[in-house]
Amino acid sequence: MPVCLLSLHTPQVWVAFAVFGAISILPAASGRIVKRSYSDQSVRGYLTERTCWWNEVCKEEFQQLFRCRCPQWSYCRSPGRYYNAYCSMTNTGYIWTQPTWDWETA
Repeated sequence: MPVCLLSLHTPQVWVAFAVFGAISILPAASGRIVKRSYSDQSVRGYLTERTCWWNEVCKEEFQQLFRCRCPQWSYCRSPGRYYNAYCSMTNTGYIWTQPTWDWETA
C-alpha cells in the first residue's frame, strides 16, 4: 500500500492553499490605479470673508472668485475644471489652491 506524503487533512496544506489563492487574486504591480491631482492657482480672491462648511461648494463653475475658504486640512476640489468644487479632505482630482486671507490689502 503506497504511503501518501501529503494529506489534504493537515492544516498546513489548507494554509498553503489559502496563501496561494490570496496571492493569485491580487492585482499585478503594473496594474495599480494611481490617483492624480492637478493644482489650479488661477483664482486669487473671495466673495465673502467666511469659512465653508464641510462638503459645501467653495467655488462655482465658471466663477472667478471663491465663495468661501475651506477649513484647515481640507481642499477645494472638483472632478474637473468645469465643475463646482467642494471642501473635501481628499487631495485628488482638480484642486483649486486657495490663497490665504489678506483682507487689509484687498
